[in-house]
Amino acid sequence: MGSGKYGALTGAISRMRMLDNINSNLANANTSAYKKGIAVFEAQLDEAKATRGNMATNYVLVSNEMIDFTPGRIEKTGDPMHLAINGDGFFRVEQEDGEIVYARRGSFRRNAEGEMLTPGGAKLLGNGDSPVILPAEDVSITQGGSIISADQLVGSIPLYVFEDTSGLKRGNDGVFIAPPDAQVTPRTQPEILQGYLEGSNVNVMQEMGRMVSTLRTFEAAQKALTAYAEMDRKLAELGNVQ
Repeated sequence: MGSGKYGALTGAISRMRMLDNINSNLANANTSAYKKGIAVFEAQLDEAKATRGNMATNYVLVSNEMIDFTPGRIEKTGDPMHLAINGDGFFRVEQEDGEIVYARRGSFRRNAEGEMLTPGGAKLLGNGDSPVILPAEDVSITQGGSIISADQLVGSIPLYVFEDTSGLKRGNDGVFIAPPDAQVTPRTQPEILQGYLEGSNVNVMQEMGRMVSTLRTFEAAQKALTAYAEMDRKLAELGNVQ
């Protein structure tokens, strides 16, 4: 297969993966605190380094997905178990298997033991990584994360920030998994809004524009593949001429 055909084929495959990325973003446009993904392209330009006696191939691929952590719009719900982070930061939560992960989505609920849980059952952690325990649902949570019940301080909810968020990976239940060497520290001036939720940062019109552009590029790659196939057919016919 010639270098041009490789370029057209991998270009079409990469655009299909980009369409999957766009579809995922659009499907989560109304998901609380969802962070859109951006497909990262990597061009392999081996031919630029090749010599005349060493033929090479040019192609393109989607190397990975970058997560855009731009904050979403904050919307009022009035539910005291709903918490929105204003600005940077993550909640620290413990999953059922004991793994500690991070979340932006603040749609918590209180179980029978008073623990604050994510929709998937992960426990919200307070200072010292102990589960946050609420004596009742009608508590007041200040912007600084202090939990007040019956005019008494009963706990606090810290937020955490990363020196570099590029290493975070998506997990189940809308959480993010940090690499072992991640530099994470408590946010010095947390801003938590009780009774609010952060919305998705997906711009639907922008994603639709990306979809149209991607479809056009995919169609162009398809046409290029058809042209290369026709060229191969013509060359085969010429080779058969006696």
